[in-house]
Amino acid sequence: MPIVKITNYVEYYRHLATSPDIHSISGRGDDVAATKYVNSRILAALDPSPDDVLLDVGCGDGCLLEMAKGRAKECIGVVPTGEEQSIVHAAVPGVRILVGLAQALPLESGSVSKVSCNSVFLYLESENEVLAAMKEIGRVARPKALIFIGEIPAADELTHFGKYKGDSVIGFLRHQLRQSGPRAFMGAAKTVALSSVGKATLLLNSATIFHASPERFIAMAEKCGLKHEAHFKHMRLDRSGTVVESPFRYSYIFSKNAPISPPSG
Repeated sequence: MPIVKITNYVEYYRHLATSPDIHSISGRGDDVAATKYVNSRILAALDPSPDDVLLDVGCGDGCLLEMAKGRAKECIGVVPTGEEQSIVHAAVPGVRILVGLAQALPLESGSVSKVSCNSVFLYLESENEVLAAMKEIGRVARPKALIFIGEIPAADELTHFGKYKGDSVIGFLRHQLRQSGPRAFMGAAKTVALSSVGKATLLLNSATIFHASPERFIAMAEKCGLKHEAHFKHMRLDRSGTVVESPFRYSYIFSKNAPISPPSG
């Protein structure tokens, strides 16, 4: 494939869906064990029961839905593109896969009782979109529904880790030289050359990520009718199978506030 320029994460995941490996759309590459570990922690927090309708917003490769089958009455996944829908629908039978965005969910109000939305909010383009997504999750959730929102960075990870954010090949090469030195620059130059003749893929992603401190994120959620229950550092598996704590990312558990009944009499 040639040089691919991406300006938002919907297009990024549409690109990932072109891979023959379904696990690429999990956002963790082919590290299936890492995906299963994260999803096992989410399911432990949500603890779905046979009476629950479980919604996974941004369900990736459908791993959490596959793990939850038989525990919940119904499992529903939402993905942003039709390409992902086709892949996940074929891979995870017995669940409903819908196309939609976190800030515009294709579900009726008050239709779900457990919600997972992991590693999604950081890819939204603005605070207004994050607020819209929170309101949408609150809309589709039943009163007192349990909601897991995971992997919210407290700081700008792209800047901290020196990731290139732009769509210029020259800018990318300069960044590699400045950030990682001559060897990384030579490797990047080779990738550029191969991509220019269709023998490799260079992905230039200029999209930014949302980040918020726990205090700010909880305040945003409470403005949208979500009650803070708990929050904690995101835990993940590294390639060696060791559990490690994320330096920046937090996960949150909320419940939907029950409507206040008018006074009688």
